[in-house]
This record gives sequence, structure tokens and C-alpha cells, in this order.
Amino acid sequence: MTVENTQRTPCEVFSRSMGFIRPVSNFNIGKYSEFCERKTFTEANSLTTGQRHCELMKKAA
Repeated sequence: MTVENTQRTPCEVFSRSMGFIRPVSNFNIGKYSEFCERKTFTEANSLTTGQRHCELMKKAA
């Protein structure tokens, strides 16, 4: 397969906004700006799991 023959399919991104799942392409300028400023996390790095949680609990005691 050559590069000229490949086609990309647009991907629609959805996000929860005001309790509803909505496509990001339908957000107004303010909501889109807020969406871009959001930080993502993984469960392994969250405060409720893993070594980081234990370290913070020891410091708090």
C-alpha cells in the first residue's frame, strides 16, 4: 500500500459537558477553551491508588 492510496477517516471526540455526552466539535468557544485546559490522568497515577497515595498518607500523619 502506498501513501497516496491511504485515506483518513475523521474521528469525532466526545466529552461529558453539563451532564451530557456531546461532540467536542459542537462546543462553543468558551467550552472548547475549557476542554483544552483540562488535565488527564491515569488510574495508576491517581491519589487513590499506588505508592503516591501511601507517601501522602505518611506525610499527613
